[in-house]
Amino acid sequence: MNFRDDNGKVKTNVIIGTVFVAMLVAMVPAVMAITSTRTMDAEAADAVEKPYVKAFAGGKAIYEPNAGKTNVFGPGGIFPFFNSTFSCGDALTCGVETDATFKGVFKEAGEQGDNKFVATYVAPITYGDHQVAGHTYRVEMVDTKWNNDDPAQTPLPTRTPDFLVAGDGVAFDQYQHGHSMIDRSDVPLTWNKVALYGHANVYDESDGGKLVAENIFLHLMVGKVVDEASFYSDVQNNNGTPLVVLMFLVNVPSGVVLPGDIGPLTSEQAQSFTPLSDDLSLTNPPPFDYAKLAEWGVDVEAPLPQSTPWSVDNPTQPVFFTFLLFTEAKAYNSANNNVPGLE
Repeated sequence: MNFRDDNGKVKTNVIIGTVFVAMLVAMVPAVMAITSTRTMDAEAADAVEKPYVKAFAGGKAIYEPNAGKTNVFGPGGIFPFFNSTFSCGDALTCGVETDATFKGVFKEAGEQGDNKFVATYVAPITYGDHQVAGHTYRVEMVDTKWNNDDPAQTPLPTRTPDFLVAGDGVAFDQYQHGHSMIDRSDVPLTWNKVALYGHANVYDESDGGKLVAENIFLHLMVGKVVDEASFYSDVQNNNGTPLVVLMFLVNVPSGVVLPGDIGPLTSEQAQSFTPLSDDLSLTNPPPFDYAKLAEWGVDVEAPLPQSTPWSVDNPTQPVFFTFLLFTEAKAYNSANNNVPGLE
């Protein structure tokens, strides 16, 4: 796969493309296995001294990048009437640029309060009274749980992907997604410094901080797109893009009529958008040559498929979909979790 144009520059449509409905994936174990002992010792020492990762982005973001090409917006999607707004092929210029900010701090195997972020954005479109054009919304992370504890808000729990279990919903230095069958089969491979799944609350700051969505499904990534073709040949993290922050908020409630007169849906149908039920990632492992690893002296078995449907059906909350792509981002390790504005 060629990630660069004739001038040697990274193609802008590589950057996440239709990634926002991309799902989950396990860490490719070979990457860690072939890392030298010396490097691992150095990283381990650094992790002890600087256990936190801080990330910042803003004050602009792309709202719903490339959304017109997806099964969410566009023909056949759950928001078909927005197709004319978001129908384009370039992920960096598609969608709508809007004012937005992000700041967060994260800790591997952290306790309550160690992982937190706050994001703000101005909604460029209106759908329902919970997303009004021109209003400023604040997003606050609630937890890093795959399924909501309240059965009423998660009528059909789905399997927590294995790579999230150890980190309590937060993963560091993970390879996710990908055009390959490591994950959803039609999105770029990404290396994430931080990735998490959980739930978030959304507040309308233009309406006195009114809570407009509670405990809806959240996915966050702080990372880079990787040149996937070279990754599977040399197992090197060949970056294809600068660092970006991606934030997904999605709720597809069952039992109600959705925009475009779709539904009411069952829980299975509501959760079939993320990923699509026929996606190859649900039944196929990553396309890595594990025999080659054996030649290198690495004893590792090919992992089972790791994709699993997102637990996005919260029938107590409105239909909700917001995806923000922050292209001006930075992240670094820190010895403390002090971030101004994060309580």
